[in-house]
Amino acid sequence: MAEAFPRLGKQARRAAQHVIDRPDDVALMSMRAVAARAGVHPSTMVRLAKTFGFDTYNAFRAPFQARLRGPAGTYLKRARDLQARGADALPEVLGAVYETARENLRATFSANDPAVFETIAAMLSSARRIFVLGHRGSYPLAFHFHYVCRMFGCDVTLLEGRGGTFADELRGLDEGDVLLGISVKPYTRDVLRAMSYARECGVRTIAMTDSRVSPIAWSTDRVLVVGNDSPSFFTSSSAAMAAIEALITLMVARGGDAALSAIEESGRQLDSFDVYIDQVTPAHPRRGAANTEPET
Repeated sequence: MAEAFPRLGKQARRAAQHVIDRPDDVALMSMRAVAARAGVHPSTMVRLAKTFGFDTYNAFRAPFQARLRGPAGTYLKRARDLQARGADALPEVLGAVYETARENLRATFSANDPAVFETIAAMLSSARRIFVLGHRGSYPLAFHFHYVCRMFGCDVTLLEGRGGTFADELRGLDEGDVLLGISVKPYTRDVLRAMSYARECGVRTIAMTDSRVSPIAWSTDRVLVVGNDSPSFFTSSSAAMAAIEALITLMVARGGDAALSAIEESGRQLDSFDVYIDQVTPAHPRRGAANTEPET
């Protein structure tokens, strides 16, 4: 379904995206309820089933129900109607945040088996240069990847577009490079443009996103799907950050002596700038604090 997604009509794409992103809905809800959630007419669901070779919607639904009966189909009832709970429901709200974050992590590491992480880490490790891009809510993820990778010697560029220079930063991309693009719904236009441009340049691309049929996932070399549900109004980044950490961990594990030497040199360089506070001896004792230095 993900492969056929770009060729589907507008309404069929809307239905297919809901089926791909919310397979448990298909198993547990009526056809009309699924259609309502997807924002399409029930007849669209019937046509979608027939498009993929099923005579009836019930036949289409059967594999989804079988999946739930298996060990991988644990269904977590997400916290709903957060606002209706009111300010007195703080323990329940915090519990919903915790449970949703845990489910996002489970979904992320279930949707992407270890081979997916290994393959992507190998692509990044073998790249001549790495470019990483995440705008708006995805920017912290891109920044963290860039920050840590530089510590162990990667040639990595964070695409930020300061001063209107976004297009300029993409100049000179070539086949030895890899672009990691990060975006979840609502998808950022510049990330999609950068991914398309990189592919035109022969650059390998990796999409970290919330759906296999996300716009930035189309025609990319590799896709890493991350869960981002949240009981709050804004999407969660906890599972995506865990996926970033997993990639970094695998890259360091593959890095050999060169990575270790780079980490050691990074530590020396930071020490030369006295970047971190000494937790034993404060740099600036509080005014009036007693002198605890031993007398000599």
